[in-house]
Parts: sequence; C-alpha cells; structure tokens
Amino acid sequence: MHLIHDLRIVLLVLARSLESLRREPHSEPMRRDIDALSRLIVAGLGMAGDLLVSSEAKPPVEPIDVNDVVAGLCDVVHQILGPAVRVEAVLSLRDSRVYARQVDLDRILLNLILNAATAMPSGGVLVIETSHQPPSADQRYPDAPFGRLKLTIGDTGPGVPTRDVWQMRDSTQQARPDGSGIGLSSVSLILMRLGGRLEIASREGAGTVVEITLPLAPPPDERIH
Repeated sequence: MHLIHDLRIVLLVLARSLESLRREPHSEPMRRDIDALSRLIVAGLGMAGDLLVSSEAKPPVEPIDVNDVVAGLCDVVHQILGPAVRVEAVLSLRDSRVYARQVDLDRILLNLILNAATAMPSGGVLVIETSHQPPSADQRYPDAPFGRLKLTIGDTGPGVPTRDVWQMRDSTQQARPDGSGIGLSSVSLILMRLGGRLEIASREGAGTVVEITLPLAPPPDERIH
C-alpha cells in the first residue's frame, strides 16, 4: 500500500512538470506529445488511486461513452506503439455509453494495446473498432436489455496456436519477468464486475483479435434523472 502511495506521488510530480512544460511555447508535434504523456499519467493516477481505496469507497459506475475514451487515447496509442504500427480506429456512429468508471475503461484499453504492441515488435496494424449488438433473445443473458457495446482490438502479429488461446487469460501462464503478459487476466476481472464478456481469436500467422462486450446503458431519454 505504501509503495502505491509513493508511486502516486511520483506520478503527481510528473504531471505537474508536464503542466509547466505545457505553458511554454512548443511546436505542434511536441505539444501533442506532451498531451499524450499527460493523458497516460492521468490514467496512471486513476489506477493508483483505485488501488488505494477499498471496494466500498470506490465511486459508482456512470454512463461513459467508449467512443470518447478510444478517441482520447488515439495519440497515446501512437506514443506506445511507435511509428512502425499503423492505428486504424473504426468507431460506431451510435450512442456507445456503458456503465463503468473512467479508470476501468482506461485499464482495459491500455492493457489490450500494450499486449498488441508486444505482439508486433517489428510493426504492423492495430485496429480498434466499436460496434453494437442488439438485445439477445437468449434468456440465459437477460443482463443487457439495450444490447451490448462491442469493442474489438486486433493486431497483425504472429498469433498463437488455437490450443494455446485458453492460456492467454491465465496470469500464471502469461506472466513474464518484467511483469508484462497479465493484461488479459486484469481485463477479465474488470469485465466480471461490469457484466462484460471477453472472447479471443488467434491463429498462427494471422494475428490476434480480442473482443469485449459490455451492456449498453439506456438511451439518454430513458435514463432516470
């Protein structure tokens, strides 16, 4: 707990340093880089704060537009992946609000993006797409009366054999000495709390696609104010 607190202090110092840099004149590319780094630090502060409070004290979920979160992370994605990876964002034109917290969506997206980056060390294409699924008639899944938001993140990395896909959610199978490789396990835990689901499709030589679905929040005119 103390380590998390100290890490948060470091992030706060970095955030203030970047804020000072922002007030100085810079070229447009440099300003975009500063904004992207600031966005990452804000996400890190949110995650550190989330770990410092008990589950009872955590703020409640609220309607958050996944499209807005993806769009806000676009510059950050370029910072993470570098110029060798082309990013294609295909965002739904419909209302894409789900009940979540900003820190939840940041953690989901950053984990999946970092996994994709690891899979494409020599470059490739990262596709981030949002779309909608209509309400299911399947009575086993009555938890999404307004349908589901589908978030798909695909990479053109080498992929993995089909028999190994099940291991990708298991942190004990994924963990590496540097602590990477546990992203899908973390994402699965968040989705469990939000009523979401996760599917993985990967094939050797054909890349990996991670598909997440979350219950859509009711349209604005149907929400209780």
